[in-house]
Amino acid sequence: MHTVTFLTIGQSPRRDLSMAVEAELPATARIRQAGVLDGLARAEVEARFGAVAGRATLLSRLSDGATVTLDAVAVGAGLTALAERVEDEGADVVVLLCTGEFPGLRTRRARLVEPDVLLTGYVGTALRGRRTGILVPLPEQVAEARTKWRALDPAPSFGTASPYADGTAALCAAARARLDEGADALVLDCMGYGARHREALRSAGITAPVLTPGAVVGAMLGPLLA
Repeated sequence: MHTVTFLTIGQSPRRDLSMAVEAELPATARIRQAGVLDGLARAEVEARFGAVAGRATLLSRLSDGATVTLDAVAVGAGLTALAERVEDEGADVVVLLCTGEFPGLRTRRARLVEPDVLLTGYVGTALRGRRTGILVPLPEQVAEARTKWRALDPAPSFGTASPYADGTAALCAAARARLDEGADALVLDCMGYGARHREALRSAGITAPVLTPGAVVGAMLGPLLA
């Protein structure tokens, strides 16, 4: 029996992010959740983890549903401390609910599952030779995304649409723009994107393959724990 703890960069629980992964786990798995921002008021979040000009930015959500932009460096330090704590509490599998890059994140003994690593590896293999359109939540994340996806050939095109926006019109418009630029597959590069976003694109008549991180992580992790 595995104890699987999902770590969010925001406030837990975030089952909207974890459900696609949970669906692929064995029924015997014990599921727990923890968040870097748990227990913090918005003022504390902004003081300790708020976005810093010129540094990598992340987008997440608080327990009241409000979105918050965060500094990736501060979040990385918070994740390190949180991973250590949940290991002490018995986690033997730690799943990060974020596609951001955290080079310093480590676990002592638990299996660490980083969607960033799984998604880039899978896309690089499954979509080799195809022109890919990549969507990220914020305009200020595009430069970092270009670096993250620099190994793709041909080079991808990029667009932005928040997964937490009311409605999906911006998402559909950004996706169509990527297809108009020649993309023939779409990657939604944030754990905030899920089945409802993929279904919205299908309802809008978009038939190109659409990859969401949760589905990829679930498909790859599930068989390892069965």
